[in-house]
Amino acid sequence: MLYLTKRLMSQIKAKELSLKFVPYLFVAVTILTAFGTQGGTWT
Repeated sequence: MLYLTKRLMSQIKAKELSLKFVPYLFVAVTILTAFGTQGGTWT
């Protein structure tokens, strides 16, 4: 039971961490596509 609780907590923390990185990821993708070789389009 303790193992399941611990696992669930780590999953929640991972979700919170990924939510914190979503804006940075979005900005990085935007910059990469804006300055891409194909004029801002996906390759």
